[in-house]
Amino acid sequence: MAAAVIALAATLAGCSSDPSAGNFVWLGMKDNVFTREVTRVAVGDTVTFTNNDAFAHTVTSKKDQAFEFASGEFTEEAFELTFDETGTFAYFCEIHPTMRATVNVT
Repeated sequence: MAAAVIALAATLAGCSSDPSAGNFVWLGMKDNVFTREVTRVAVGDTVTFTNNDAFAHTVTSKKDQAFEFASGEFTEEAFELTFDETGTFAYFCEIHPTMRATVNVT
């Protein structure tokens, strides 16, 4: 992967940026879409979102108007999250709101 992996600050509910346990899942962003609409992972798995576009995207999840996680803008880099509890986490790009997907954690 040519892009650097960075752990961006995030406000998390059921997530952390410590990839010390679990499996790793890679998701990309290209041409204003996430590579998968639904991704299923287990508790403890780390998901890496890689921006393969030359322009900025975000990975943002809100529930009841509160942030579950938010990557902030990043270009040709990556954002990692380790999911520590079960749940369904819908996320989107704040810059391109039609970019939407979900992580289901079991």
